[in-house]
Amino acid sequence: EYRRRIKLSSGINAEYGEEEKAAVASLSASADIFDIKRELAALEVEAEYRRRIKQVSVEVKKRLDYQVELENTKKAFIRDHIIGWLESEVIASISPEQEEANINQCIASLSLLAE
Repeated sequence: EYRRRIKLSSGINAEYGEEEKAAVASLSASADIFDIKRELAALEVEAEYRRRIKQVSVEVKKRLDYQVELENTKKAFIRDHIIGWLESEVIASISPEQEEANINQCIASLSLLAE
């Protein structure tokens, strides 16, 4: 009876020893799991930061491109306006006598070329 109880108690002690070892291993594994989760959270924060930085750079580029296009459009409008104004002023400055003289000179030049 005594020996049976000793064997039984040694089996229980061995069983508790295995449970303790498993608990210690579980605790060390949980510390590793927390470190891994912390690292994953840091990586997610870094990825979100990079995504937002990229989004900001894309938006800034769009706005700069808009400003460049706006300036180019203003310059084209001013250029077209100045050209139109110059044409109208030149046409207005030509008197009917000058126009008649130019037409006669052109006709004379053409007739000389035709000969």
